[in-house]
Amino acid sequence: MSFLRRKRDTHDDASAGTDAADETKRTEASDSADAAGASGDDQIWPGADKARPHGPFDIEDVDDAITRIDFGALRVPASDGMEVRLDVDDEGRISAVAVALEGTVLQLQVFAAPRTLGLWDDVRAEMIAAIAGSGGKAEEDTGPFGPELVAQVPTDATKPGSGLQPVRFLGVDGPRWFLRGVISGDSGGGPTDLATAHELFRNVVVVRGDAAAPPRELLLLTMPDDPSLRSEPPGQH
Repeated sequence: MSFLRRKRDTHDDASAGTDAADETKRTEASDSADAAGASGDDQIWPGADKARPHGPFDIEDVDDAITRIDFGALRVPASDGMEVRLDVDDEGRISAVAVALEGTVLQLQVFAAPRTLGLWDDVRAEMIAAIAGSGGKAEEDTGPFGPELVAQVPTDATKPGSGLQPVRFLGVDGPRWFLRGVISGDSGGGPTDLATAHELFRNVVVVRGDAAAPPRELLLLTMPDDPSLRSEPPGQH
């Protein structure tokens, strides 16, 4: 297993489609009460408290012996032969974790979400419009976690006619969080092993924490003190 820190670049294949997905960072006035920590049974989104028995998991729900790497808000399953790439913004903060395994890359980002509703339905519609506006195309498909987007996105949004890259967007709404995955080919082509990427996504654990955060704000990702450091399975502390 290897780790690579890298600065986010608009030409980066593993980050293809990220500009369109950055719609998820926008906050809405109707969510301001939740950002301040508002609560109440009448405000809670009906699906927020439902455990996802087949993953991805909230830290409160996971009960298995899988070894995971601890990235703060995300705990990612460890697998022999995988390469972990960290996307870093201009201020040095980790904005995404990308796992390359068997010719396929799964990029992971996790966002704060309101108690009152899930984000994935709105985000999909926004992404379809944004991708079309950038010269790509996207359509809905059904995957193991529900609706997904199968898309062709520009390999370089700054150069018209630079070609399109096939990617697949996954999304899961959890309790006050939204997990997004982008599956792409390790060399700029299409995913070569969707089953492997889906299985990896299935076993991701989200650690939302109690801090208030505006909906659609990226949750804090951190680098393990030691790249070989992995979070212990539940019950083995």
